[in-house]
Amino acid sequence: MELGRRAYLEVTYNGANITPDLKPHLKGWSYTDNMSGQADDLQITLEDQEHLWISDWFPDKGTTLSATAVRENWDANGQRDSLNLGVFEIDEIETDDFAVTIKALSIPEGSGSMRGEEKNKAWENITLSGVAGDVAGSNGMSIFFDSDYDPFFDRLEQTEQTDLVFLQKQCDDAGLSLKIGEGKILIFDDAKYEEEEAIATINRSEFPRISFQAKTTLNGIYSACTVEYTDASQNETIKYTFSAPNAPATGKILRVNQRVTSVAEAESLAKRSLRKENIKETDISLTLPGDTRFLAALTVMIVGWGVFDGKYIITQAAHSQQGKYDVKLQLRRCLEGY
Repeated sequence: MELGRRAYLEVTYNGANITPDLKPHLKGWSYTDNMSGQADDLQITLEDQEHLWISDWFPDKGTTLSATAVRENWDANGQRDSLNLGVFEIDEIETDDFAVTIKALSIPEGSGSMRGEEKNKAWENITLSGVAGDVAGSNGMSIFFDSDYDPFFDRLEQTEQTDLVFLQKQCDDAGLSLKIGEGKILIFDDAKYEEEEAIATINRSEFPRISFQAKTTLNGIYSACTVEYTDASQNETIKYTFSAPNAPATGKILRVNQRVTSVAEAESLAKRSLRKENIKETDISLTLPGDTRFLAALTVMIVGWGVFDGKYIITQAAHSQQGKYDVKLQLRRCLEGY
């Protein structure tokens, strides 16, 4: 006898398992896992015909939630797999006459200054990882830094900015990704993650899907980058040009005039500057039946869509269940050689 597919959400509220209490009221849920630039979020919508959730059961803002998405009998009878969605802090609660929606963010409890307090601070003779470690420590968090590139600053100032906005700008400028979750600040080089083995091949003729959209553009895309810097005190000019492998036929050259002290440093800057512009050339939006394998910063192979075939990195994975469990992926084509 074939058992029916089943998907559901397990939820812990302030350390207590409330899954049985939620089950009769749960209308739907969504979880958005972002690679960089935005906090992950969890949204839970509950029916409230009896107005319990806006009175005695009203959740406390700032309380922590943890959640797990579970699939049963998905690919075989008796099979069970799950996806740990992480720990979240209740940030917003919305209601209408018959439902309550709880929105929680992946900013840990006790780290309100990360996104809610503007600060002024200065550092001297320090690397990006050192700054990030200092910010993490001041917010009761730990740091995970996964990049061979770790820019050095003679002086760096944070002026009327939250820690989150400040760190995001430094990471954007360095071409690195920033993510916050599970009490950690994670900074990583997504070029390194693009080199990892794909977790799945999504074949047009074999892989079930709900929707597919793809886009490629030449707007803001460059074939090469030239870094040129003249040190007036030494009367010396350092110049390096990097041409992208499989370069788009735009003929446009990105020109960067920024201090470098060697040809090797100019080469690194050229590659990173070109990559920062060219990562937006080709992207795909794809909705699939719910699959707990798919998370941001993992890679997949796309097959059967002609010029859009190739290796892609997941920049966002949005898991949701409104009756049926789906996952919507935002994909970006991996760049080769830089």
